[in-house]
Amino acid sequence: MLTRHSCAESCSLYKNEGQVKSGGCYVATCVYGSYDCPEVWTLRRFRDNNLKNSLVGRQFIRVYYETSPKMVRLFGNQKWFRNFCKPLTDRLVKKLQSGGVDSSPYYDSIEMEGEK
Repeated sequence: MLTRHSCAESCSLYKNEGQVKSGGCYVATCVYGSYDCPEVWTLRRFRDNNLKNSLVGRQFIRVYYETSPKMVRLFGNQKWFRNFCKPLTDRLVKKLQSGGVDSSPYYDSIEMEGEK
């Protein structure tokens, strides 16, 4: 059973498990309350299998990783922030999944390198 946490708890748990390489907590983790849930797996898989393969995609990732931890730190525990982000994120995830992006458990390339 997936345990849902507040954004601050999720970020803290995520960092404590040694999974954060850059020290950030991101919007989807905040919205869904876990780094390891089907919605976040879908987004991570799309990032690694699609966005990383193009210059524009890599630029988006860079900007996202520069801005989203700050947004979550400032607004992540605010109900309005989660209420604003969740429907947008849900729509994106649904579109990605209907387009064939899998939602099964996913391990980032960084996580896999750490297991070697």
